[in-house]
Amino acid sequence: MELKIRPGAPEDVAAVERVRVTTWRAAYRGLMPDGYLGALGVDPDRVVRMERGLTNALAEGRTPLVVAETEGEITGFVNFGHCRDEEIGGGEVFSLYVLPEAQSAGLGRALLADAVTRLRAAGHEEIGLWVATGNGQARRFYERFGFVPSGRTGTHPLPEPYPPIEDTHYRLAPTAPGDAPLLP
Repeated sequence: MELKIRPGAPEDVAAVERVRVTTWRAAYRGLMPDGYLGALGVDPDRVVRMERGLTNALAEGRTPLVVAETEGEITGFVNFGHCRDEEIGGGEVFSLYVLPEAQSAGLGRALLADAVTRLRAAGHEEIGLWVATGNGQARRFYERFGFVPSGRTGTHPLPEPYPPIEDTHYRLAPTAPGDAPLLP
C-alpha cells in the first residue's frame, strides 16, 4: 500500500471535505444528533471558501493543510495554524480526520507529527487543539501523542435546533532540549 503525506493544494479541498463529512458521521455518532449527522454533506460554497483561503495562505508562504494519500486517494488531513484565540496563543491544530477504514494504520499520527513539526518550525512553542469532550477515542489518541488537558472547556455550536457540543482544550508543551524528533 502506497502512503504519501504531502502539503494540501486547492484542488484537494473537495476531497478533504468528503473525508471530514464521512469521518464526522462515524466519529460523532452518539455525540451529535443523528439528524444533524445525517444532513451533513459537502457544501460547494464551503469548498470554494476553503479553496480561496488555502490559495491565499500558500501565496503568503504558509502551509496550513497537509493530506494523507493512500493509493492516490486522500484518506486523511490535518489543518493547522496560529491559534484562533489570542488569549491562548501559540499554534493550533484546527482539525485532524482520517477515514474510518484508514484508521489505526498510523496516518493520524503521521499527519499530527507533520503539523506539530511545521508549527514548531513556524515558531510556535506551545500547540493546542480542541476535541469533543465525549470523544474518548480522539482524546486517547492525542494523550498518547503527548497532549494534556489544559483545563479549558468550551462549546462547539451546531445549527438550530441542535444543542452545542462540549469541547475540551488540550496542549502540547514545548519540546525540551534533547527530545527525540517527532518525525522518523
